[in-house]
Amino acid sequence: MAKIKKLFQDRLIRCIVGTVVGSLIYCFSIVFILNKCEFYAGGISGISQILALKILNMPALQSIFITVFNIPLFILGWRKVSKRFAILSLVSVGLQALFIYGFELLYSAGFDPFKGIVQEVTNTDGKVVEVGKITLAVIGGILCGAGCAIPLRSGASTGGTDIISQAFAFNSNTPFTYISGTIDAIIIVLGTILGGDISVGVYTIIRLIVHVITLDKIHTIYKFQKVTIVTETPDKIADAILARFPHGITIFKGMGAYTKRERYVLDSVIFTYELDEYKRIIKENDAHAFIYFTAIKGISGNFIRRAIN
Repeated sequence: MAKIKKLFQDRLIRCIVGTVVGSLIYCFSIVFILNKCEFYAGGISGISQILALKILNMPALQSIFITVFNIPLFILGWRKVSKRFAILSLVSVGLQALFIYGFELLYSAGFDPFKGIVQEVTNTDGKVVEVGKITLAVIGGILCGAGCAIPLRSGASTGGTDIISQAFAFNSNTPFTYISGTIDAIIIVLGTILGGDISVGVYTIIRLIVHVITLDKIHTIYKFQKVTIVTETPDKIADAILARFPHGITIFKGMGAYTKRERYVLDSVIFTYELDEYKRIIKENDAHAFIYFTAIKGISGNFIRRAIN
């Protein structure tokens, strides 16, 4: 158990596992919920879905379109975010092509984990209507959001417009979910127009809202945190942190109200994904240091941005 725990402390292992698990969840939701109910996916998956299912009526082409459309976006991620992010995103796209193809075969063979949720009933006017789609819209939103967010939290992405959104978010103060949600909304409107079914568009918007909320709750990797450290050895801690991270530190004197002893307070703003390593460095240099973290919505000024590595 200790060896397994130590293995998962390695950031690269966590990134790979997160990429595989997130891609699996994302593809599962696309095939067994979005395709099943004809909801529209967002980003490149949504464009591929429209082309393969609505225009060409060839579901097998969906995974091919996803792969082809992601090639130029892979280059964008390589240049604007990081090589690690681009490579892991490319791995995710490859996994998606395999997972979607496999899940499509399972669905064609009759496997349907959500069978029975959507049913046709006759209303009081004698019309046959479908019920249960709103339930799948919510479930689909949760699964799609989690499937996208887990790789992003690991330092990768599910590819597609997630790469565009991450590139813009990383190089500006615009939240990732704002960019991603706007792009997805445009694709959903386009799909609704081509499909000619407003009800599907409405269900898809519900799915998108749940998707964005789930994504925002899980994907905190490039959000900001204020770190406050109370210590008696400020120089030792500051030197160790500055040797590893590019963020500045403000140091000022304080006094403990209980002990009446002089202390030093160090303030710094960092990325959320840097928290664990900050705590490790601090504790290595002062095992008795008091540390607390505060979430920050945004910053303005000279803050050095660095992709997860």
